[in-house]
Amino acid sequence: MNSLLASLRKSASRKALTHIKPGMIVGLGSGSTIADSFLPLFVEEASDVMHNVFFIPSSRQIEFKALEMGLKILSFNQIDHVNVTIDSADFIERKTLIAIKGGGGAFLMEKVLSSVSDELILIADENKLVEKIQPGVLIPVEVPSDFVILIKKRLEKALGVNVRIRTGSGKVGPVITDLGNAIIDVPLPEDYSLEQLDGLLKSIPGVLENGIFKDLVSRAYVGTGGGVLELERGRTALYEY
Repeated sequence: MNSLLASLRKSASRKALTHIKPGMIVGLGSGSTIADSFLPLFVEEASDVMHNVFFIPSSRQIEFKALEMGLKILSFNQIDHVNVTIDSADFIERKTLIAIKGGGGAFLMEKVLSSVSDELILIADENKLVEKIQPGVLIPVEVPSDFVILIKKRLEKALGVNVRIRTGSGKVGPVITDLGNAIIDVPLPEDYSLEQLDGLLKSIPGVLENGIFKDLVSRAYVGTGGGVLELERGRTALYEY
């Protein structure tokens, strides 16, 4: 990550910090923005509440990072409610706050977290903000490894697109999630809306979850060259650094 992007993400993270209060249970998304921007800033600037907040990590990556930093963590099975979840995204639509997530492969656990959270707050740099998510954007889909070829072929036939099994750079073969599943990446077809694709994916037995986050995001803080843009349903504001 270059220094400019790091600065933008840090500025957005600082805004998100204001939503964390003593005694809260806070969900943590996954990926470099949370690991390298938000968590270090929390430890640096929120030490007064650090030991009075419990975190729910959405991946081993974030679990290990939080433990190394001395943060208190809980498992999913220890909670039934989360005050706020802080996460990032691959794409965020400016007006709708529909987000595409899953570049880091933890979107199933991230979506479970968001479903039990009072608020889902996204932090991002300006490169992640778009007016509209365009056809061809890859939508990650988590499936059990035993069904991956079957579901891949079914989606290719139904959608007329080339579905790819995600492979990783850290090991030979497919990416395997923390839950032991595979990920296939499905291009958004030209003649499908995100809502239509989401509905189709949810209708197919064996599909566990997909990376379309619709009606889940409460607000987003986007670091830009002119300030931190706060996006919330019904209003838009620009906050200077």
